Amino acid sequence: MFIQPRLFILLLIGFVLCTHAVRAQTDLAAANAIAPWMDEAGRETTPHRQNDGDLRESDLKRLSLSDLTDEKRAPVLKTQDLPENLTPLEEIYSERAGEELRQYGYDLFGDADEFNPNVLPAGAVQDDYILSAGDRLDMTVRGQISARESVRIGNDGKVIIESFMPVTAAGRSLGDVRKELEAQAKDMHNTQVFVSLSGVRQIGVLVAGHAQKPGRKNLTGFHSVLDALSAAGGVERTGSLRRIKLVRSGRSTYIDLYTVMMQSGGNADMLLKDGDRIIIPPIGASVAIAGAVKRKGIYEIRRGEKLSLNDMLGLSGGVLTPGNNRFLKLSSGQDGEEPTIEIHKHGAKQFGDGALLLAQQAQRKRTRTVTLKGHTRKAGPHDYAHAKTLAALIENEKVFGDDIYPLMGLITRKDSDRLTRKLIEFSPKQVVQKTFDRELKEGDEVHLFSTAQIHALQDREEELYKEISAGGKNDNIDNPVIAAFLKERSAFIRGAVRRPGPYPIAGGSTLSSALAVAGGTTIEANLQNIEVTSRLAGEGHQGQGRSGVRRIKVNLHEQNGDSVEIGPGDTVRVNQTFKRVEDQSVMILGEVHHPGRYDLMAGDTVLSLIERAGGLTEQGYPDGAIFSRAAERKREESRYKAQARDLEMKLAASLQNIDKDKKPDMAQVSAVQSLVGELKHAQAVGRITVEVDPSSLMADPEQDMLLESGDRIYIPKRPLTVRVAGEVLSPAALQFRKNKNPSEYIREAGGTTYYADTDRAFVVFPDGSAKPLNVSMWNHSPTFVPPGSTIIVPRDPKPFDFLESAERISQVLANLAISGLYIDAISDDD
Repeated sequence: MFIQPRLFILLLIGFVLCTHAVRAQTDLAAANAIAPWMDEAGRETTPHRQNDGDLRESDLKRLSLSDLTDEKRAPVLKTQDLPENLTPLEEIYSERAGEELRQYGYDLFGDADEFNPNVLPAGAVQDDYILSAGDRLDMTVRGQISARESVRIGNDGKVIIESFMPVTAAGRSLGDVRKELEAQAKDMHNTQVFVSLSGVRQIGVLVAGHAQKPGRKNLTGFHSVLDALSAAGGVERTGSLRRIKLVRSGRSTYIDLYTVMMQSGGNADMLLKDGDRIIIPPIGASVAIAGAVKRKGIYEIRRGEKLSLNDMLGLSGGVLTPGNNRFLKLSSGQDGEEPTIEIHKHGAKQFGDGALLLAQQAQRKRTRTVTLKGHTRKAGPHDYAHAKTLAALIENEKVFGDDIYPLMGLITRKDSDRLTRKLIEFSPKQVVQKTFDRELKEGDEVHLFSTAQIHALQDREEELYKEISAGGKNDNIDNPVIAAFLKERSAFIRGAVRRPGPYPIAGGSTLSSALAVAGGTTIEANLQNIEVTSRLAGEGHQGQGRSGVRRIKVNLHEQNGDSVEIGPGDTVRVNQTFKRVEDQSVMILGEVHHPGRYDLMAGDTVLSLIERAGGLTEQGYPDGAIFSRAAERKREESRYKAQARDLEMKLAASLQNIDKDKKPDMAQVSAVQSLVGELKHAQAVGRITVEVDPSSLMADPEQDMLLESGDRIYIPKRPLTVRVAGEVLSPAALQFRKNKNPSEYIREAGGTTYYADTDRAFVVFPDGSAKPLNVSMWNHSPTFVPPGSTIIVPRDPKPFDFLESAERISQVLANLAISGLYIDAISDDD
């Protein structure tokens, strides 16, 4: 059978129209499911349940944010760590606020894997529980009949127990069933029955929408909406917390989780029934709160709702601290603009969708206080009512630290006219002695200083200074204005005092106090001749009626130092009666009867020192004495360091040589570096050749050298050996023989090494004089080497030939070899 083309077209058009109609019905149903909080007229509704679980339209109540004030707000039920990644909504608000903001309330739920639907809520099974098919009861019978049985309520709703009449349980409360069974037991002799609920029927609940793990959840009749949401892992951050819809038997109720978290109320504890559906729609309108509030974050509001400043603060828990707080509203305007408005009216409804509240806490200004700072045991603010003067604030010396500087303290006070702070000086010593006082004002800061801080001003004048509190380890002052103020008000204490230098002086300070802070006068001070130079600044200074400079002499044996006033800019000089006491001593060691350190007086000589030391012993060998002088030691060390620097410079110049043939190789560079290291660490001897034989000195007094402080004399034993040192295979002290020549001594020491320079070998005689040796095979005029001498074979200077003035290297090497001979003998100061 064939269909005409016109009829086919009509049938096709009808099919398309039917399809569109079905799709429109589907979209309408989906829209109702997505926006379940809207009624047919577009109004929001929030039905509440009756006691029996049924819903009435008259019970619908809308949550008002005015109820969420501090007085009615309850703490959050549970807090977990927020995820690291921000949602798009959190990113937008965080960028606008300039700080990280998180959506509020989504950490209420725990992990879905930890939820166990088989665990009954504690204390949930009461006598008013309505039984239903599938519930299980535990029956225990005692008396004439003893039995224990677990029975399940069948699909017919009845419970059948042996020896008892069948009891209808479904639809009745647990208490009613228990009473009926107890009534039947009364007809039996001495029989009791006990009934308890041991198993609860399973129900199926569907969680749909923006849940972490949506789907069908198997729960029990004791579980609530919150339990179902927990089983689903909670609400996603894209879902609403305030418009969750519960659909039961074709009727709907709406759950606002903010009432749970902020008011400990709401209907989120509504018990579930089999077939319930929980639908979580997308998040709706939102506002954000940032700044100095207790619970900053992003909060969901109802569509079209406007909140006041009080409402916003109620959501956030209020400001951190009461007082002078500023509130700014940032709204999302057109074209990307964000107008900012400062809010003054707390009750005006002006915060809508997208609004951001910034709570800014003004810096607090402390009033009715004065502050004590620095070197004190009572640092910090003090009540102005009890500290209106310096004497009231600094009651006694217990307020000070152990190292208080007594002559200068500072008051920093705000100058209202110039909007700056001015400095006022005072003397802490005079305050505790009740000879000076000054009135304080609110906001004053009183600074006390330690003596260590004042010394730091002297030692580091060009640096900033850090202020310390009492007992601190840092002796610096960080305020450059205070540091400059202290230095410009200094008096200068010089001469025979233990710690000369500039010392800050407050008005009214005296000469005795100034000398005391400088450590007191030394033993050589002339207290009868102290010069005080005052720079007079006008009438009345130092008792004089003129300006200029005035110098007076003070005799502390006749005049009291407390009667002489010292001010800023004055100079005090304590003259000396004799030269400053210093350690004046010499040392004699070795073969004397009383070796050790001896004090030195002007005119002491080598002979007088030997006589004081008890003379030479029988084994003393005056011809080999080593006389070392401190001044020569310093000059010798300076020469070594200068030679080391010279070698380093020449080595650097040689390494820069363009001609590769003239560049030193690595062995030569290493040799120079080794020699430089020896020179830098070489110990000087400072030996001077002198006569120390007492008989010779008495016969020729002109040879008797005057001693200087730091001189050292070493008298060795009469030797019977000759030492061989330097570049020989086995340096040693060898037995002296009258006819033995230097070459024989060198052969007995193993001969020379590969690096030896035999052409420059020399002998050092016992008195310190030296003479070159010729130890070649064709030498027929050997040098006599007396006992106590040392033969030195120096190192070959050829590795240093590439250096300019390389001929001086031989002298340097010889000096190092000689110094090594004597350093051990004269280095012991004990």
